[in-house]
Amino acid sequence: MNLLFLYRYSSLVLTSIFFLLGPQSPLLFKAGVIISLGIAAWVTTNLQKKYLRNNAILKSIVLAETIGLTLLLMPTGGISSPFIWYALNPVLMAASFLTPLFCWAALSFYLGSATIIAYTLFHGADMIVILEEKSYFYLVCLLTTLLVRLFTGLTSELDIKAAVLKAKQEELLYVNKKLIETNDKYQDTLEHIMSLYHLMDNFSSEKSPQMLIKEITTSIIKCSQSDEAFFWLTDLNQQNSLIATIPNNRGIETGLKKEWNAIRGKREPFIGKVNNELYGMKVIRTSNNVGVLGIKISSSNEAEEAFHLNRTFEFLGELSEMMLERIYMDLMKDQMIVIEEQNRIANEIHDSVSQRLFGIVYSLHSLQVKSRAMTSEELNEEYQFLSQSANTTIKELRSTIYRLSSMKKGQKPYLVRLKKYLEEYSRLNDVQVDCQIIGDETLISDELKEALYRIVCETCGNAVRHGRCTAIELRLSLVDEKTVLIIRDDGIGFNLDDYTNKKEKGIGFINIKNIVSSFVGTFSIAGLNGLGTEIQIEIPNIKMLKKEEVIG
Repeated sequence: MNLLFLYRYSSLVLTSIFFLLGPQSPLLFKAGVIISLGIAAWVTTNLQKKYLRNNAILKSIVLAETIGLTLLLMPTGGISSPFIWYALNPVLMAASFLTPLFCWAALSFYLGSATIIAYTLFHGADMIVILEEKSYFYLVCLLTTLLVRLFTGLTSELDIKAAVLKAKQEELLYVNKKLIETNDKYQDTLEHIMSLYHLMDNFSSEKSPQMLIKEITTSIIKCSQSDEAFFWLTDLNQQNSLIATIPNNRGIETGLKKEWNAIRGKREPFIGKVNNELYGMKVIRTSNNVGVLGIKISSSNEAEEAFHLNRTFEFLGELSEMMLERIYMDLMKDQMIVIEEQNRIANEIHDSVSQRLFGIVYSLHSLQVKSRAMTSEELNEEYQFLSQSANTTIKELRSTIYRLSSMKKGQKPYLVRLKKYLEEYSRLNDVQVDCQIIGDETLISDELKEALYRIVCETCGNAVRHGRCTAIELRLSLVDEKTVLIIRDDGIGFNLDDYTNKKEKGIGFINIKNIVSSFVGTFSIAGLNGLGTEIQIEIPNIKMLKKEEVIG
């Protein structure tokens, strides 16, 4: 279009100059013709731009201009007119944007009209003479129109191919974007799953189904990008139940109980309604509990299809069953250990202490019967014997207690266990561990000991796996007022701003913060890229807090 407009106005200027310099007609007439042509060119150009995509109107415009320019040739010299090249504009427009038949018809009309005008008005010679004299003009017009047609066909094909390529490029960009998004989701999902696997030991040592269902619900939100999820766990008779929802929605449990008869037999993930809302769900079954894991979905077919293809959701459901089963088995194992220890203690006391006590009681009973017939010396000897037996029994009982209690022997089993873990971890992972522990472990509760052990395991694991460190420094202070744990490593560190602003923090850090918060403690983390990481935890001594409350 731009090339045609350029030809139109350049040919108008050049032909107007030749027309002004020519001998034909008065100057005023020439000026009028040129001004009229300029106005007509401007109007025609605007009309062609406006109706370029409307073939019917464009044909009318081209036909009208062809007739008008043909008539212009009459007063300006016919086929010898300076405007003969400008009059080719409508033919070129037809060659560029209209059908081949209309193009060649317009060219034939134009050339035929120009020749007839020249023969009728300006030449008395034979038609053959006119055709011979202007044969170059006819040839140039034919070749020009043919070249425009070829050029138009080529550009049209190129435009079509360019449009196809652009569409394919956009499609590829869209697919590539989706692949990148999917890959990011899979990477996040894998990280969450790895964190979940790492937390299995922590859950089993914590023996807390409530914490498990909270972590699983949080992981479902992160993995599925859903806005709402829940995990409801209950016993077979629905007497005791636990539920975790994000966001908090206690009405889910009531709705699940109403729909329980309809969903309890489901074996595979399914879509159902709870409180008139659509959820993707999976029934969880263990030897001791049943429950439902669910995420909220839209009613669109695409969302439903995505849920059915979501292997991550199914995997989390199966993982929940395994972890619940493991927690239950660990509880049973601990109970069996306690029972075995109780039996061992009972047998040991029965075989030694109880027999001596029975003998003392029997002797006292016999002494009561025989005392009337015995002299004071015999009674004194009998009392001395019973006293020695009682002292021996006390010594045996004390010895048994000392054998059972490591604290009575001056040992520190918790600190020994912690140091042994760090020594083994250092050897297994080829890292240097510097451990310094001060204070008395009797100042802290068993629950806090287990929590500190879990925090140390989690932090050391992160330092090696994510921080890629070669050395770990651990400082544990057990004093009257508070417990302070500081862990440093020489790993790659991290950007604190990214950690603060990142919505999806690691599950390990979240778990540590939750543990510290449950003991009313403080948790801080610091680190720079390439300079390692430092974690500091301070937990007040519960015994001291209670003492301060009593004093207050």
